[in-house]
Amino acid sequence: MRQFSSASAVLLAVLLAGCGDAQGEGPMKPGIYAFEAPDGSRHRMVFGKDGTYSDMVDNQPKPAGQGKWFRRSGQLCLKPDNTGNDLCLEEKARGDDGSFTLSGNGIVTHFTLEASAS
Repeated sequence: MRQFSSASAVLLAVLLAGCGDAQGEGPMKPGIYAFEAPDGSRHRMVFGKDGTYSDMVDNQPKPAGQGKWFRRSGQLCLKPDNTGNDLCLEEKARGDDGSFTLSGNGIVTHFTLEASAS
């Protein structure tokens, strides 16, 4: 299965959808998650309790992307700071370890919980 970077500008163009402004409930809980982008780069996505996120690429000191996260109609939405476009994706739990998947347009990305926010 191919994985993607949720902050990718290419995917933003493909997966754009309208979203609202509520954090709401869902499988993703604030914390640090590992995932792999289609180019093979490994990332850490930090979802803050305050509704912010940072996409950190391994071995790079600055975030690849940052913005706000929220939920609408069972979807997890990301609003990057550098664009006016929201990215809303289907969010599903992956077992009971805190991991989850985001999917849209036939692409599925697995997020593995590394540390939860207390």
